[in-house]
Amino acid sequence: MQNTVTQETVLTIIISTMLILLFVLLLTIFFFRQQKKRFLHVQEVAALKESFNQLILQSKLEIQERTLDHMAKELHANFSHLISLININLAVILPQCSGEVHEQVSETKSLTKQLMGEVKALSISLNTNFIMKSGFYKALENELQRLVNTKRYEVQYQQTGMPVTLPAGKEIVLFRLCQEILNNIIKHAKANSIFVNLDYEQENLYLRIADDGIGFDLDLAKSRSIERESTGLLNIAERARIIKGSLKITTSPGNGTIVELTLPLTN
Repeated sequence: MQNTVTQETVLTIIISTMLILLFVLLLTIFFFRQQKKRFLHVQEVAALKESFNQLILQSKLEIQERTLDHMAKELHANFSHLISLININLAVILPQCSGEVHEQVSETKSLTKQLMGEVKALSISLNTNFIMKSGFYKALENELQRLVNTKRYEVQYQQTGMPVTLPAGKEIVLFRLCQEILNNIIKHAKANSIFVNLDYEQENLYLRIADDGIGFDLDLAKSRSIERESTGLLNIAERARIIKGSLKITTSPGNGTIVELTLPLTN
């Protein structure tokens, strides 16, 4: 009788233990499933946020592109026409002048011709259709030639590898990124020389734009860009992000600036 009671007690303890272990196991499975759901939810929210930010950024860049395209057409249609009229008027006045006045009018006519060339070059660099037809590397060469024509900078350009045609949207964003870098050099760097390397590797496009200017404090410039909503560095970073490029800026006061971009050529 005592044996039977003992066996029943042991059996009860075993069953109770098994039930407790089963309950703990179910509770653990439930906990991990909830954690997994929470983790997936956080990932989904982050992906949606990134997608939304990308959409906003793309819309912003498309608006900028339409504005630049409109400006290019205005420059070509209206400004070029006005400069041509000024040039014609100067050509009429020139034979009627003599001495110092003749020299001044002649010089003004020469400057007007130079201005016409500058306006045409600027119109081309802003024109989206030109970039799409000629391709990024040709548009970049044209932009660098425009800087050479100003006679303010010594430009050294080297291109290696076989050029690869990127999707039109990427080529436009990439070119605008280069324009932003070059504009920053013109506005702030006080440089004498600009060095550009464009390398088409097997899997990546590598772009390096450097100058021998005054350089700057990068951390300070980034904080000021955010505080004042300055567009220079922010535009460069945004454009690099939208085309999935890896951007690196190396600079310090008195040591010039190097901007490097690595862009995957395959999806």
